[in-house]
Amino acid sequence: MRTSPILPTQGRSEERRDQPRHSVLFRTVLIDSEIEGEAVEIVNIARLGFLARTSMQREKGRRIRLDMPVLGQLDADIVWCGNGLLGGRFSKPVNEAAFSRLLQSLA
Repeated sequence: MRTSPILPTQGRSEERRDQPRHSVLFRTVLIDSEIEGEAVEIVNIARLGFLARTSMQREKGRRIRLDMPVLGQLDADIVWCGNGLLGGRFSKPVNEAAFSRLLQSLA
């Protein structure tokens, strides 16, 4: 799988990001208090957050958990959700070395 960075000035309108996002495409499992193990596709990721395709609507601010390759389970908060997409912010930034290993495993 090939990954490439998306710089903070690319993408949606006036959006500002602290870290560049990397275009990826992989399936993982989203866990929350209502649904145990929904499949989602991560389409971009950064040390602070991610964008996923999902078939279910979720509330902004809801806490979820993702079962990520290399990284294991990570807690995140939903920042927005709509039109089959979900934007999330990790509860804690992903360690730089671990994030690099994740990207290398997807290459």
